[in-house]
Amino acid sequence: METEPTTDRLTLHESTSTHQADPDTPPSEAVIDAIAADSSFDALELADEFGPLYDVIDPSALDSLFQSTAGADRCVGSVTFEYAGYRVGVDQTGRVELATLE
Repeated sequence: METEPTTDRLTLHESTSTHQADPDTPPSEAVIDAIAADSSFDALELADEFGPLYDVIDPSALDSLFQSTAGADRCVGSVTFEYAGYRVGVDQTGRVELATLE
């Protein structure tokens, strides 16, 4: 069995594209915006073609994971899942990395 080494940086695939969201953009919206920018679909067409994002990940949970509160800073880390033909990685800085699934 082979394992990949853990790194501080989110690494998905050699042919990734990276999108940086505005700090005020919820991660769930950043994912949709990044995929729309990287694909031939607009944000509304993605749900029609691939199903809603909530079919693969709870958008509210994703948003709350990286949300700052009065008593705590944002969580540090990343989340990786598959949606719309991509392996999607989101981290606490608002960076969204997309790797095309083959």
